[in-house]
Amino acid sequence: MTATTNTTQRQRRRAVSAGLRSLTAGVLLGCMAVSSVAWPSGRSAVSPGVTLNRLRFPEGSRHDMLADRIWLHGLPAQVLVFDSPVAVPDLIRDLSTQQPALVDLNVLPDQIILSGRVDDMQWVVQLQAAGPSRTVGTVSTLRTNSVPGLATPAWLPQGAIPRLDLAVQEKGGKVSDRIWQLALPPARLGPLLHGALRREGWVFETETESGAEQSWAQAGERLQISLTALDGGSGLHVRRWTP
Repeated sequence: MTATTNTTQRQRRRAVSAGLRSLTAGVLLGCMAVSSVAWPSGRSAVSPGVTLNRLRFPEGSRHDMLADRIWLHGLPAQVLVFDSPVAVPDLIRDLSTQQPALVDLNVLPDQIILSGRVDDMQWVVQLQAAGPSRTVGTVSTLRTNSVPGLATPAWLPQGAIPRLDLAVQEKGGKVSDRIWQLALPPARLGPLLHGALRREGWVFETETESGAEQSWAQAGERLQISLTALDGGSGLHVRRWTP
């Protein structure tokens, strides 16, 4: 594999990561924004507008879909990243014209979240000004009527509260990031996780000097586990690579 290929893959992974962070924050804000609206049962509040893959951007824009498949808490999602040579207000008007469902606006210190819903599809647009006439961001859709297919790992202690679940499928395999909150502090939770992972057939590989991060492997899969103190208990972040 060439150095150029490695660099391109790293850049794409960073773009996917940034897009997923925007999707997570945007969907949460979007869901809060539309939760107070009484949608008619079985009907859209507005005309369906365009689909994500038919969305048009101003001339000179660059845009691309992130990853082959994406899931947020087990629900299928799509994320499009864009870089457009127009100001934020102009792009908001353009996108809202194409997709009339984008009616809820949340203005944050460093970004604007535009969101809306068509039937079972939640739309979220995250926009950031990158200059007086340049806007970058993401457009994401989340199908909310799907049944999440999330399995709790057998090695996870009881009482774990799920806080985040993101997964990305590309040609190189599937990468998932899951976060749980647990009542036990890291000093007590760490040994319990260690024993449970071994019982489930995972093989310990490496850990940081502090022991806060560990790597495990099993049948071609890899886990990276991070523990942090959180509200008297622990925050557990697990990244999993599956071929």
